[in-house]
Formats: sequence, C-alpha cells, structure tokens
Amino acid sequence: MDHSNLHARHIQDFSNASQIEPHWGYAGRVVPCTNDAGSCAYLDEVYRGHDRGMLYSGILWSIIGGLLLIFAICRHFPPSQHRWVRAGQAWSRRWLLPEFRSLRWLFGHTTRLQVLVLAATCAYLFVFSFAGITYAKWVTPVKNSPGVYNTRTSLGPWADRLGLLAYALTPLSILLANRESLLSLCTGIPYHHFNFLHRWLGHVIFAQSVLHTIGWCVIEIRLYQPQPAVAKAWIKQLYMVWGVVAMILLILLWGLSTPWGRRATGYEFFRKSHYVLAMVYIGACWGHWANLKCFLLPSLILWFIDRGARLARTALIHYRVLPGGKGMFTSIPASVTQYESDVLRLDLALPNPVSWEIGQHFYLTFVQGGIWQSHPFTPLSLPGKRQAYVLRAKSGETRRVAAMEKESTPVILTGPYGSSIVQSVTPITNVLAVAGGTGIAFVLPILLDIARRKQHTAKVQLFWVVRAQRHVEWIAEELDALRKSGLVSVTIHSTGSESHESLDTGLSTPSEDQAQSKAQSEKNLPSMAGRPDLRDVVRRFVESTEIGDNCVFVSGPGGMTSDVRDAVAGCNDAKAVWAGDRRKEVQLVYDERLE
Repeated sequence: MDHSNLHARHIQDFSNASQIEPHWGYAGRVVPCTNDAGSCAYLDEVYRGHDRGMLYSGILWSIIGGLLLIFAICRHFPPSQHRWVRAGQAWSRRWLLPEFRSLRWLFGHTTRLQVLVLAATCAYLFVFSFAGITYAKWVTPVKNSPGVYNTRTSLGPWADRLGLLAYALTPLSILLANRESLLSLCTGIPYHHFNFLHRWLGHVIFAQSVLHTIGWCVIEIRLYQPQPAVAKAWIKQLYMVWGVVAMILLILLWGLSTPWGRRATGYEFFRKSHYVLAMVYIGACWGHWANLKCFLLPSLILWFIDRGARLARTALIHYRVLPGGKGMFTSIPASVTQYESDVLRLDLALPNPVSWEIGQHFYLTFVQGGIWQSHPFTPLSLPGKRQAYVLRAKSGETRRVAAMEKESTPVILTGPYGSSIVQSVTPITNVLAVAGGTGIAFVLPILLDIARRKQHTAKVQLFWVVRAQRHVEWIAEELDALRKSGLVSVTIHSTGSESHESLDTGLSTPSEDQAQSKAQSEKNLPSMAGRPDLRDVVRRFVESTEIGDNCVFVSGPGGMTSDVRDAVAGCNDAKAVWAGDRRKEVQLVYDERLE
C-alpha cells in the first residue's frame, strides 16, 4: 500500500524515514518514532495490536489445518470396533444429533453439533477481537494547528482487528461454500453439510465489517481534528473509496442471502448474484487493503478451482468424440413422465460412461428452461448406464419444464457430488429407510442394492410417507422389484392431505406394463393413513431387531428429518453398547440438501 495513504492516520513521515520496520499485513513503520510522545505510544499500540491479530489469525488457520489433517489421516484407517469407541459414538449421537428446539427459530433444523461448532468459532473470534489490545486514550496536538488536538484511542486498533479477522475468514467462507470441496475431500463429509456454517460465517463477516466501518467513521469524523477537513480528506483517499465499495457489495450480499431477500428475488437470482457479488467484493477488499492479499488471493484461487472443476465434470459427461476425430458437446434427452401436475419422472440413457456411488447427486440443467439454472437431484436408480429422477416442479425452471407438456426434454448433468452412503451397510446391518414424497430418491437405491445382491440377512424396512396412495406409481417398477426380492418390507403411509386427482397434461403416462406393476404394488404393499409418528416408527424398528448394527436413512421435509434425528438420538445408549448390546448403537444418514 502507498505509505501516503497512512499519513493522515498515523502521522508518520515516510519521506524522511531512516528505517522502515516491516509488518506483515500492514504498512511498514518508521523507526525511530519522531512524533510527540502520545502519538508514538499510539503507534506502538496500533502495530502491536495488528501483529497480534495476525498471530491470532494464524492460530485459527493452524487449528483448522490440524483438524483437517487429523480427519484426512483417520479416513485411511478402518473404523475401530473397540467397545469404548462404539460407546463414545453412541453417546455423541444421543447428545449431538438433536436440535436445540428452543433455538429453531434462529438456526432452523440444525443439529446441536453444528450449532456448537459455530459457537466455538464465534467464541474464539469474540475473545481474540479484544485480546492483546491495550485500552487507553492519547490526546495529541495537531501539527501546525495550535490549540487543536486529536483524540487517539484503542478504538482504532480494535476496529483494525475486526477488519483483519473478516479478511482472515474469507477463504474459510469460500471453502465452506465450494461444491468441489476440499473440506469434503479431507473429512468425507458431503459439501452441503457445510452450508449452515457458510451462512453463519457470512453473518459474522458482515457484523465484523459493519463494526470496523463504524469504528473508523467515529475516529475520522469525530475524534480527529480539525473537522470537517479531516473527514473530507479521508473519504477521498483511494483505499477509502474501495472500502466504501466493498461495504456496499457486502450489504448487498448479506441482504440477498437472508430468507426475505431470497423470497423477494428468487433462489436462482440469489445464487448467480451471490457468485458475482462475492468475487467483486473480494476485488474491492484487495483495493481497500492490498497488504492482506495473503487471505484474498487464496479465496480467488479456491473459487476459480471450484468453477473449473465443475466445467470439467460436465464436459466428461457430455463431450463426445465423433468418427472424424472432432469433438462435440451434446445434451442428453430425458423422457418425461408426469404423474401429477407438479411431479415429474425423468429417465435418461447416458451417452458416456458415468460412475457414481449410491447417495451421490447430480446438478441438472434443463436446456429448454434456461441454461443459467441448475438444481441438485439424486438418481433413484442404481449406478449404471441409465438414470432416473423423481422431482417436484415447484417454481422457476422445473415449473417451466412441467408446463411445456413434452414427452422429452434435453438436460445437462454436472456431477456426481456427495459421497457414498452405504459404506457402513453390511449383510448383517438392520436398515430402516424413511422418506417423504420425492425424498424417496435418496433412500431407494440403498434398498435396490440390497435386493440386487441377495445377501442381506438382517431386517430391512422402507417407510414412505406420501400425500396420496396413488403416488406409488412414481416408482412402481422399483417397488415391485423390492417386493419380489423378499428382503425388504415396505410400508406406504398416506397422509391424505391431497385428494385431488392427477390432471390430464398431455404428457406421457405410464405404460400398460407400468400400470400393471403399479396395481400389483398397491395391492401387495401395506399402507397406513394419517400423520405418522416417526419417533415410534424408529423406536419399534430398533426394538424389533435381534442382532447386528442398526442404520437409519432419512430424506424428506425438515420436520421429518428432525423427528427421525431425535428418535435415533434417543435410541442410542452408550451404557448398553458398552455392555455389548450393539442394537443400541444406531447410525443415521440424512439428506440435508433442499429438494
């Protein structure tokens, strides 16, 4: 940074300096100090506070790096079967899986573990926003202005500390948001499970930036003299112009990210504007304080790596080499079957081999609806040359596809994303799959895999909650395959909240074979009505098992996931596991993406 930008603030004469003392992340300091005693004492505190802020930021990133290294190493070892380890896992599930229900209005459907991680991060930031600063006031004379004095306080070092921490958190915010996630690579945790921390870290950065701005406005507009000359000269400096631009961009980023902002503008506008505003914001931060580019450059690199990897994934699926040796990018035609006015089934034949694991998902772009939008969906089919999806057309692109009334539509796939969800499932694992509506796509491949292998000896049950009994036609063939396997018990629970009949849309309808399969499925599948007690469903399942581990899979509305999480937490009993009862160690796998 140009040293002249700091002259008004730090009253240092760089033009006549005999020595410049370097400070990482800040402008160098003129030594020895030739100002009055008060100004020199203030400068001591400014530079000491900054150096400690850099140290605290380094400690924060060392902790993050150390934790990621531990996770990465542990992933290469098989899960421990020691009794004390299993008992510890049961204890952690019992107490960390549920929500803080009294705070649901603030955090939504979020586990205690995620809230505690956020609380620990905020506690660290709060403590080290104030630590290492000497709080004092220095009244110093203004050069060439007899009788005029500046009031210099620790408000300046404190405001600088907040700005420094906001810069230091920027790469972490990018890491938490990336779809091509380094965090997932190290921990094995799917990228979308970091969305909660990404959102709240954004709130933290916004609060830090607002306080940083307020602090320096008070200093430059009120405490420094003479006014208004100092304030006018300050706001015209280039670094301040960029600071104002960065703050405006951050306000837009934060406002559009709130639930009210997303509802007012639409999710797709929020998503695209978020990408653009975030990158321009980082550029403005660079213009405001380039000395801290050690935090900004990694943020930009991580963002561009993420975007490049996404494009590469898409190209691997859609790029075809023609007989003449030339390449061509082609979309994939998907046959469309509409069962309700807002429920679609897509079936695709993949032109290029695509490998994915059960539980992973793809982003689908509907070309005829607009190439600038994509939505995450989980294939309900097993990995292979074909894919099938069931989705609900809510608004935007999916609603336009439903309204087109066509039997096929071209799509572009990007993926796969996420990780396998069946790594812990063995032939002696008792499996309960709970789904709500189109959430069936997340759990169905698990059951189809069990039915295909024909090696499972433990109990396997599907509990599917739908609005109407006729919704089984979405996956009639798959349900028939489960029934024929004799390995999976299927219960359809109809809430009865939707009684209207399907509309004649002119789209393709189930074939005669599919209709027969649907009728056979409805005839052979037990059904229930009314609002289900999912806690009771989970408890009864666990109590009915005799040997082996228990694993519960769930995908559906937030309330359903919360109920199942609470039930699974209640079924985990560390004392029983320590005593050798493995039935009381109940694992949970849930889909945290928005439908």
